[in-house]
Amino acid sequence: MNRETMRAVVVAAVVMAQSAFAQHPSAAVRAKQAIRQRYDEISAEKLDDRGYAARAELNLVPGVRLEDVQADFAQGSGNELEGKFRAAHSSSALAANAFGPWRKNPQPLSLLGKTGFTALQFEKKCPTGLGGIHPNLDLVIVGADVVIGVESKFLEFLSPKPPKFAASYTPGNLPQMEPSWAKLMDALKAGPEQYLDGAQLVRHYLGLRNQPEFKGKKIILLNLFWEPENWEDFPEYRQHRAELAAFQDKVKDSDVTFVWMTYPELWRYWEAQGLFPDHLREIRKRYLLKI
Repeated sequence: MNRETMRAVVVAAVVMAQSAFAQHPSAAVRAKQAIRQRYDEISAEKLDDRGYAARAELNLVPGVRLEDVQADFAQGSGNELEGKFRAAHSSSALAANAFGPWRKNPQPLSLLGKTGFTALQFEKKCPTGLGGIHPNLDLVIVGADVVIGVESKFLEFLSPKPPKFAASYTPGNLPQMEPSWAKLMDALKAGPEQYLDGAQLVRHYLGLRNQPEFKGKKIILLNLFWEPENWEDFPEYRQHRAELAAFQDKVKDSDVTFVWMTYPELWRYWEAQGLFPDHLREIRKRYLLKI
């Protein structure tokens, strides 16, 4: 095969791959398109070419005020309000939209069967005791005897990633790490790419365990993530759930309870309790959809 023929074969293969992708886009592409379309259907404002709103407040549902959450996001890492928070598919904006009404008064909020909370903060820094950038929990909710650290996910987990830890992440440097989590961390370091960001969850666990103000309270780490109504049609979502279940099983003996839940499951939980009907209507109008 001469060079020109080989080039023609390569070009034809690329065109065929692009055509196949256009006909059968990935779950991530389909989800992003559907989320953008829903935003355009219910909002008078327009998103830019990247799917970003012009200002942070334009990405909030009715009933959630920017002034209630602004200080939390301003002190977090990454200057989110001027950047990715404005994306229609932003996981931090999703968390703000879901929990923003209770930022100033968390007592009525109900989560994981618990209520009567005394504090709620977005973008909570929880240092692990090591150097570098401190882990940021998307949301930390505190009660008299419980702490719930929430990691919010939207589309991030639809692309598999290799687990990454700094060299300093060893059990010897982390006295708060329980044996089951140490074993899990070693397995992640040696393991393949995953949809679940297990390394991030380990860092959040370490950060929560390291905070003096949480001593004596029951600590729960909640992985809260968005799925479309037809999630079962896509292998990415099914595999993500399988990885979550395996992760949970490996740390089931920990003093920190690891649990996972989808945002639609949370909304059904609130609905079953007859809670927050106006807020639920706005949240579902924005985020409950098929892809």
